[in-house]
Amino acid sequence: MESIRTPDRLNYSQNANRIIERIDSTNYMGLGVNKLTRSELFLFAMALGVESHHKTPLSNIYTGGLVLDKSIDSKTRACMFAQYINELPNPDDHLDSITDKGNVYKVAEQYANTGFEILDDYLNNKKPFDLALELFIELDEAYERITRSSM
Repeated sequence: MESIRTPDRLNYSQNANRIIERIDSTNYMGLGVNKLTRSELFLFAMALGVESHHKTPLSNIYTGGLVLDKSIDSKTRACMFAQYINELPNPDDHLDSITDKGNVYKVAEQYANTGFEILDDYLNNKKPFDLALELFIELDEAYERITRSSM
């Protein structure tokens, strides 16, 4: 009988590790280790990946893991499960899948991997101030769309 291992950490690629080291050394956009928990950084990268609508499979997994399971904060855990459920064609038919932490973590890790690639592009091509302005403009536009549609 094959034993099913439940994940004990959120994994990321060796390339993402290199990106995280750059973020930490520069504290790019206030995302460094002294300003943000690893769980929050993972969630931010995951959100960037979700926004891009693209999952990047992990290759060359960094063996240390980014966040231990017991250290994942509740908002990160909730977002991971919510995103996983959102992608299911009919969640009622997939209750076993929803409770499989391995499936949920895999999707979250793939989105975060994409997000780290996006962060790498930001690090290489955008000054933090310029990026902050772009993000504020995106937020304003999203706010306008939401408020107009709710009227």
